[in-house]
Amino acid sequence: MRYCGRFVGVAVDGEVGVRVLITGANGHESAGFASIPARDCAPAAAQDSIVPVDPEPGGGPTPERAWRVPGGPERSLPPGLEPASERCPALRQRADRAGSAARAARAGSARRRAHNPSGPHRDVINPQEDPCPLYAGRDMQDRLASLTAEARALAQELLPRLEPPGRGPREARRRARAYGTAARNYLHNLSLARRGREDLRPLYFIWTTQRACNFACVYCDDHRGRRYPDLPDDGVLDTNAGLRLLRIMRTGTPSVYFAGGEPTLRPDLPRLTREARDLDYFPILINTNGSAVDRLLRLEAWRTWLADTDVVIVSLDALDIAVLETMWGYRRPDQVVRNILLLRELAGPMRFKLMVNTVIQPGMARHARAVLDFAEAHRLWFCPVPLNVGPRVDRSLLDDPEYRGLARHILERKRAGALISGTARLNRRLLFGEPLTCRNTLKPHVDFDGRLYWPCKASVHVEPERIDVLRFQSVEELYRHAVGRIDPTCFHGPADNQCGASCNWAQNYTTDAYAHGLTHPTTLLGEVWGLLRRAA
Repeated sequence: MRYCGRFVGVAVDGEVGVRVLITGANGHESAGFASIPARDCAPAAAQDSIVPVDPEPGGGPTPERAWRVPGGPERSLPPGLEPASERCPALRQRADRAGSAARAARAGSARRRAHNPSGPHRDVINPQEDPCPLYAGRDMQDRLASLTAEARALAQELLPRLEPPGRGPREARRRARAYGTAARNYLHNLSLARRGREDLRPLYFIWTTQRACNFACVYCDDHRGRRYPDLPDDGVLDTNAGLRLLRIMRTGTPSVYFAGGEPTLRPDLPRLTREARDLDYFPILINTNGSAVDRLLRLEAWRTWLADTDVVIVSLDALDIAVLETMWGYRRPDQVVRNILLLRELAGPMRFKLMVNTVIQPGMARHARAVLDFAEAHRLWFCPVPLNVGPRVDRSLLDDPEYRGLARHILERKRAGALISGTARLNRRLLFGEPLTCRNTLKPHVDFDGRLYWPCKASVHVEPERIDVLRFQSVEELYRHAVGRIDPTCFHGPADNQCGASCNWAQNYTTDAYAHGLTHPTTLLGEVWGLLRRAA
């Protein structure tokens, strides 16, 4: 393996960030970060990046080697570092600009805030201008440049056609009404929790709009161990039934999460999201594979869709196109990358939050790390998802040293200010599979046919009830009926009369965070801010 250091900027707290490129024997590349105090970094550091350390006699690599920045003490980093300008001449100009930012940062000038508006280790160069992206292998770099150019051209073509996002009093009322529902539910849930009950009212509801999907991802199932491509879609709600479902659930739910299958395969999705907006759901979230976004946004029926959506979550599990083609069972994964870049161009003017969702699988940690670096460079939110097999985390993943190193790195980046969804506490518990307090009624899961899995879709020991939501007039009426069928209090656990599952999905850890917030209310503020905050 060989390593390449690159000076990337100065953090608010005076740390100098150094991006490290790692090229393995198989030719794959990934990137990491190191940091040093700015006081140990002479201005020449921005010119020469890193001073290489001579390898030990015999030439064998060692786990760690001493290194230094000109004018500073020795530090610990792997061997074989070389000046970044030797790898990519374009970085010489980049280093010159970074050096100016470093001097401004040490002086406390306004230029530091301009170059570093959102926290530690922000790259002082616009990632769109990056001539040598370290998160991508060499074979992907030219393709990324081409995909970025395509995305910009598409955005310029599409943006004038799209309905602008809501603003003003109507938008303020939508949010206020949703916040009001969330606040009332919190007070009601606080009362229930004090009485030892766990039939908590919803924070949001998940709607599997259909099972159909144009991907065949190797890791994807319906939370019960069944693969979506193998499942029938008979009985899927039509448009009118879907609109009624949204109206019923809005009586006690502030937010909706459109999922699949692949929800964008439903031609009526824009009508459903418009109804959700008119009903004052907030936030309105959608999880998509992103493959058809460019084509759909050209259609007249879809011109309102982004205006009615608050959070778009796109799956991206690697940057290696060949790996993605095999993993997803889809012939054109580069279209997904291009459409993510397109959505990035549209996110600002259309005022939605863009996230990439990465399923981390055994032996694939370096691919997930590449996506993290890609997301950070392009100011995208990153959502890590440890692989589950059915209702349990894949234990081989948690035992994988490479994965555990990645998990620690994600937490370091979170603490350094990277756009990673959830609080540090939530991510630590999720990534290391810590035992959780699951309160599944906070996120009721309605299936494609309008039936609610109660109290949990992933239950193993106790077969969940499937309750037809359309039979009820309100969430309160629905929950009273459901509690009479199966009381969710103490349902999570390993006993025969409990769920018997050990889920490790982010959804479950959001309920864990909410349950923690019932006894530590201020901790919920961080979770709420993280959900509602968009990239700067």
